[in-house]
Amino acid sequence: MIVKEAYLKEEITNIKIFLEKFSLKLDDNVTKTFYIEEDDKIIGTISCSDYIIKSLAVDPTYQSENLAGKLVNEMINYFAQNGIFSYQVFTKPIYKHIFISLGFREIVSTDKVIMLEGGTGSIDEELSKIKKQLDIRFATLDESSDLAALVINGNPLTIGHVHLIEQASIKHQLVVVFIVEENKSEFSFQERLSMAYLATRRLTNVCVLPSTKYIVSSLTFPTYFLKDLEEVNVENALIDALIFKNYFMKKLFIKKRYVGEESSNKMINYNNTLKEVLIDSLIEIPRLKEDNEIVSASMVRSLCKEQKFDEALKYIPRENALVFYSIVKQKYGN
Repeated sequence: MIVKEAYLKEEITNIKIFLEKFSLKLDDNVTKTFYIEEDDKIIGTISCSDYIIKSLAVDPTYQSENLAGKLVNEMINYFAQNGIFSYQVFTKPIYKHIFISLGFREIVSTDKVIMLEGGTGSIDEELSKIKKQLDIRFATLDESSDLAALVINGNPLTIGHVHLIEQASIKHQLVVVFIVEENKSEFSFQERLSMAYLATRRLTNVCVLPSTKYIVSSLTFPTYFLKDLEEVNVENALIDALIFKNYFMKKLFIKKRYVGEESSNKMINYNNTLKEVLIDSLIEIPRLKEDNEIVSASMVRSLCKEQKFDEALKYIPRENALVFYSIVKQKYGN
């Protein structure tokens, strides 16, 4: 049976109808879809979003014919042709054996979601690289190290973010700030990383690093097999917390993770899930206020869209003023 690539609107529509039989759907951010058909009827399909495999389904009548293996191998070949040699999959735990049999490695799982990785590299190798960077920056880390961590998107970095980092740096000997690596924010990863570095380089006990792809973002966390947005948000937070606890804290000897207090229900629930997993290892800090208003990146972006650049600058670290002004003039200026 030949694996075909879906191009046409009619093909995508038929794949969506096929997936509905398995209580699955095709996420809006899918970048490539393959399928197998027999007698003009779809009997198997698989998709991906960048390096994340999703929406694998095979007609039960044909499950003895290794169609799942054919579809996954087709996707891996597609990845190789496009320079992607490390990939992940989020799926239901009942499908774990399929991916394990194809050489994937389990990273973490909940009652509803399992996350696996395949190809070159691994989460342990990534963390070993980070450990070496931190050892160079801070001297060798071990169980006695007083290291705290923050995970920040910084879209863009505000004085509120810096306030949070400063609070951690005061209370701990060492601090590592992970900047979310995905390039799916209005400010690029490189822009966000640069601004974080500039704003914190005066803090001698702070190190800014990329988050790696293992810090799970709501922007890429798949929704195709979960029922509603609330369930998606809960599972996203739970996977994130478990990865951070089982890998980042364990391998890097991180004692505490800092977060800012949130005001939206979605982010309040996210922090609450982190608390359930990290327990006393999570420290929540009140958000910085200016003129009785909570400083937030979304507020800064809104001001920029209205081209109120001078007003937006009030909420940007002074070390970033020139860089920020140059960036927003290009992004939002006439």
